[in-house]
Amino acid sequence: VSGFIKHTLTLPLKFFESRQVGDILTRVQETGKIQAFLTQQAIATWLDVVMMFVYVGLMLYYNWHLTLLVLATIVPIAILTIVASPFLRQVSREIFKEAAAQNSLLVEMMSGVATVKAAASEQEVRWRWEDRLTGQLNMVFKGQNLANGLGSVSGLINTLSGTALLWFGASLVIQEQLTIGQFVAFNMLIGRVISPILSLVGLWDEFQEILVSVERLDDVLTTKPEENTQKPLMQLPAIAGHVKFDNISFRYSEDDEQYTLQNISFEVAPGKTIAIVGRSGSGKSTLVKLLQGLYQPTTGRILIDSHDIRHISPQSLRSQLGVVPQECFLFSGTILENISLYKPEYSLEQGVEVAKLAEAHVFIQNLPLGYNTKVGERGSNLSGGQRQRIAIARALLGNPKIMILDEATSSLDTESERRFQQNLARISRDRTTFIIAHRLSTVRNADSILVLDQGLIAERGTHSELMAEKGLYYHLAQQQLDL
Repeated sequence: VSGFIKHTLTLPLKFFESRQVGDILTRVQETGKIQAFLTQQAIATWLDVVMMFVYVGLMLYYNWHLTLLVLATIVPIAILTIVASPFLRQVSREIFKEAAAQNSLLVEMMSGVATVKAAASEQEVRWRWEDRLTGQLNMVFKGQNLANGLGSVSGLINTLSGTALLWFGASLVIQEQLTIGQFVAFNMLIGRVISPILSLVGLWDEFQEILVSVERLDDVLTTKPEENTQKPLMQLPAIAGHVKFDNISFRYSEDDEQYTLQNISFEVAPGKTIAIVGRSGSGKSTLVKLLQGLYQPTTGRILIDSHDIRHISPQSLRSQLGVVPQECFLFSGTILENISLYKPEYSLEQGVEVAKLAEAHVFIQNLPLGYNTKVGERGSNLSGGQRQRIAIARALLGNPKIMILDEATSSLDTESERRFQQNLARISRDRTTFIIAHRLSTVRNADSILVLDQGLIAERGTHSELMAEKGLYYHLAQQQLDL
């Protein structure tokens, strides 16, 4: 399990975006099933099989004719098992598919329980989940019926062969080719031979499930990680913060006809602040995800201090970036743990320092346990604005030379946003800062503003220059700013 999780965390962001959380969790559970199979059922059954050969040797010693008849009964059981294998595997695949769908819906339902309750949709959501659960149980019953049928037919063959052996053995006793004592001993040995064979039939059914589990795990394990450990990429040295986008175009899939970003070229000097604005869906967040190496450009290159980030270790790159994403995720630890993300090299004093810059220190101090306060799952004990301020503090920790603020003030109240704006000059000092914002009041003081429209840079310049042009930026500003 540990190795599977370790590999999964090295996979690119696209892997997680193309799969539901429940699907990945179901695959993790498969590792336990494989482990139990290999350490329990398989070992016990194979020990029985080894002893079976010993008993077959003794049976040959007593009478080879009867032994051949016993071995002949194995053939139809083997044929039956092989014929049933494709059906067992198909049912196992369907069971996994239904289980993944049910788990995914359950995770969604629990994660969005506040929305469910707000809409008074508990019953409808529960019905939907029960439909998925019913589908899973139906497939489990189908698989169980198939396995039971296989076991019943195998048992019937065993019964018929036992009757035939009894008749043939009695004939040999009557003909004095076999003593009664030998025949009784032979019958005892038959049970020792047939029992492991029937166990193998049951094991074969489980083995088909394990093969499907291995297929599902292999789908993850064969996915290429962001960085090949056999050929590690270059470690990014300490940076000054010079950033250059050189004719970048990007689309999420080769099948997409429309590019999300097209022919994006700009340059940012160290310590400068660049704002990226535009309508929703214009590619603003995608652009900064490219800078983080979360996606690879379709064409073009991104340079940081003249280093092409395609040749840089992703972890090395991101360790020198401070990022505040649109959706601020908090773990169910303390506030300090969420600021430091469990990195032991950071002290409480460093956490307090960045919390003050993020306008989080005051509200943290007012909590009963201060920085040791538990935030709850996903930060449920905190307001949206408080979670966002902790995320800002987290991004500032480590003194990154490049800061990315993706709608960093969207959940802040007016007063907190005003104070954050006052701190922004200090936050941006000696840092290259990218600010994505719908509130144009946040970007007025940026050194340069890029206006994106349908994946293209429609306008660029300072606030005053763009206002004078009376283009798209002016149109957006008219709707927000008090002109």
